[in-house]
Amino acid sequence: MALFRAVPESRLGDANKQYYRYDTVRIPSNVPYVIDNLWEWLRPINMPSRRHAVYASPTPELALANASARLEEGDRYIACRVVIEPQAVKIAQLSVRDAREHKDIRAIMGWLGKHSTQVTEISTTEKQRLSMLFMPGFHRDELEALRQEHPFVQQVCESAQELSTFWSSALREPQDSEGELFFELAGSQISYGLERI
Repeated sequence: MALFRAVPESRLGDANKQYYRYDTVRIPSNVPYVIDNLWEWLRPINMPSRRHAVYASPTPELALANASARLEEGDRYIACRVVIEPQAVKIAQLSVRDAREHKDIRAIMGWLGKHSTQVTEISTTEKQRLSMLFMPGFHRDELEALRQEHPFVQQVCESAQELSTFWSSALREPQDSEGELFFELAGSQISYGLERI
């Protein structure tokens, strides 16, 4: 298993530096919040959470092509090998270059559009409660509780279960393809290193 990241040379620093799991929830900038919330609710326990993920590539060339960290003037990206024990990480690779291109988005958002009149017919208090589904970083247990108490959210979740292929089509072993690849460290005490190549 080879994983690569491209980082600004100025941030590489000490060769022995270790990187740890993100403790805070990473809010998506490339997919609607409702989709991110449903993907997290649907996520199998053996797959990485996008909310605590580190993004990587299966080749140094793709890592450089996909690099997105801000560069200061005069800085450049450096491709690095991710150094980590395979059992200390959960990995997923999508079939698309970026999650924003995943067909789930169009399918689920289309379903929501077709059924949006149900939301217009409920009370303001219920709408406020439902709005949590569309807020960033809604936790899976909170979504499950909302699903248990609200028929519309139950329908949304059932529809997402039927329509979504996000996790079922994700690969657990990185392939030499352009598919988005991300990993999550298995615990807060686990770290990874970057080896300049």
